[in-house]
Amino acid sequence: MKNIFKLFIILVPATFFIFFYFYLSEEKIYPGFQTDEFAFPSFYLETLDDEKIFLNEQDLPSTGLLNVWASWCITCLVEHPFLMNLKGKDIKIIGLNYKDERFNAQNWLNKYGDPYSEVLYDPKGSLALDLGVTGAPETFLIHNGKIIAHYSGEVNERVWTETFLPIINKNNIKNL
Repeated sequence: MKNIFKLFIILVPATFFIFFYFYLSEEKIYPGFQTDEFAFPSFYLETLDDEKIFLNEQDLPSTGLLNVWASWCITCLVEHPFLMNLKGKDIKIIGLNYKDERFNAQNWLNKYGDPYSEVLYDPKGSLALDLGVTGAPETFLIHNGKIIAHYSGEVNERVWTETFLPIINKNNIKNL
């Protein structure tokens, strides 16, 4: 009986360690990445420059990114240089300013640069809620008026290469 108990004491923790080692060592796992396709919701909002707009999937660029950000978001500041890099590659990015003060958002873009072709102002988070946003930053890949990928968290070179580019290549997207 003692031998069975000793074996049990050794095997149970060893099994957990082996399981968690293989689970945690998988480098291709991005828990914040989703590829469920869904239609972009129609909405009325203002741009950061006070222009009132109605936007639906027909008004979106045929292909591009929607990046949810805020001036209070530290991770957005970390992500920002990569977005500026994408802008330099002529990748269309629409900004969705999330639960922020207009003045703070405008100052933030003036200070750090503006990677966005347009910035939507969502002070109450209503559009963000319709999109399923849980915080900032979050980035959506839009193709033909549909969202085909969604990443929660900072987009950087590694995330771009390992998550977005395979989806872009799989869908044969040429002009982002």
